[in-house]
Amino acid sequence: MILRRGILVVLAALIVLSCAALGYQAVHRGGAPWSTDNPTQDARDVVMGQARTFMSTVNTYGPDLVEGQTMPTYRADVEKLVTAKFKADFEQNVPYAEATVIQSGLARTTKVDATGVGDLDLDRGRATVLVAGDLTNSFPDPKAPKDPSKRTSADAQPYRVEVTLVRQGGVWKVDDFTPVGAEAQQEAQQ
Repeated sequence: MILRRGILVVLAALIVLSCAALGYQAVHRGGAPWSTDNPTQDARDVVMGQARTFMSTVNTYGPDLVEGQTMPTYRADVEKLVTAKFKADFEQNVPYAEATVIQSGLARTTKVDATGVGDLDLDRGRATVLVAGDLTNSFPDPKAPKDPSKRTSADAQPYRVEVTLVRQGGVWKVDDFTPVGAEAQQEAQQ
């Protein structure tokens, strides 16, 4: 009988200590330990979505966007997604893409296969996202050069890039992007 009471006292003490430990954890985890709200995961989802949108936008253009000698809608769509620093770089390089589209009829589309957060610093408002996908270039069909609907596509080219984002005014904007992996190593060797 004494043994049973001793075991009961030990079990009751363990239950009380367990409840106290859970209470302590609840208080020190922000007061809502069972909440499904996760600001870090929400931010991860936002930066991955922004990187996906950027890569799809910056790598999708063609003759249908040309007005005069530029692609103003393309420029505006990309510039909405980037910082002022990156906008300056983009404005220096976009004339080459526009010239290629105008001179050869190039159209480029992209498919984003995967995104993943490489780094996320909510305090500093900085993130890096790895993006992988395929680019496909197409040109006017040489057999029907006057029919813009007839095009010849090249093989899809895989890409992997690291997109750097910064938070400005509560909005994540692209600040830079660089190739990573085998492609980057080949470029560095040349």
